[in-house]
Amino acid sequence: MYISPGIVVGFHGCDRAVFDQVVKGGSSINKSENDYDWLGHGIYFWEGSYERAMAWAKSSSKINNPAVIGAFIKLGNCIDLLDSEGLKSVSTAHDILKAEYDELGIDIPQNRVFANDISFVRELDCQVMLRLQQFNNELIREELKLPDIAGNNKRKVQNHHKFIDSVRGMFPEGDPLYDGAGFRDKNHIQLCIINPNCILGYFEPIQYNNWYKKL
Repeated sequence: MYISPGIVVGFHGCDRAVFDQVVKGGSSINKSENDYDWLGHGIYFWEGSYERAMAWAKSSSKINNPAVIGAFIKLGNCIDLLDSEGLKSVSTAHDILKAEYDELGIDIPQNRVFANDISFVRELDCQVMLRLQQFNNELIREELKLPDIAGNNKRKVQNHHKFIDSVRGMFPEGDPLYDGAGFRDKNHIQLCIINPNCILGYFEPIQYNNWYKKL
């Protein structure tokens, strides 16, 4: 577990070729834009867990030479799904999306459950998160158009809404730790970085020196 005050450390599993391009070549990690990305479209990281990022890279059939990119991240204006305010925003976005689909007379996308009552293909969640960003941007545009008390076009007060920089959520995964447990053996926190300027820098995680204790 990596922890730094004021900065979140994330880990991105990938192929060694991508690692070389980003860490050694100065490129950026590409956004994920699948229709099942549960936190929406963006750059995905495992928060604080090098081990989970490496395990994911090793399990991927698309990766020949597993590697992990570390990143120092400021979350900025973050939709935190471990916070009641963030959860309320997502619920509101779903209500808006559902009403729009109903008005069009078409079925809203659904998440698909595969194992242990856990959904890994989350098309509904992805569309809700994308609608939340869109709705937030619409509110910002409306605020920018409102006149001030003197009738001028530009407001002299600070906007209440800000562009969303990132999303943070806890993903329940894996088998129960023991019979009757409420804990699963692969629970983790994932980050979806929408604004690439949140990423302060990439680094290569070093291996522990086995001669000394782990901190």
